[in-house]
Amino acid sequence: MFADAKNSLKSILDWLDGTDEAGWERQIELGEECRSDMERMACPIYSGARKGGHTFGPERDPNAGRLNRAIPHIRAMLNAMRNRNRVAALEHGRAGLAVM
Repeated sequence: MFADAKNSLKSILDWLDGTDEAGWERQIELGEECRSDMERMACPIYSGARKGGHTFGPERDPNAGRLNRAIPHIRAMLNAMRNRNRVAALEHGRAGLAVM
């Protein structure tokens, strides 16, 4: 799932790097799905598993730290995209991808 989110982000950045003005809404939708997946993966999973009378703590995706650092950049990218600011969206998206 991490690789899927990363590939989706790369696809959005490729689109932003182009000149197509007709696909903004679709790219924003894809970005929102990507952000949502990233947030879901970054959240701890509470399983309540017990072993020998001890409750284990929450499970975390091994990429959670990178996702938590990337998510603010992705949110900023989406805000820039809603404002049709291609330059700012690219800047924030590339920063998010760099920490992933």
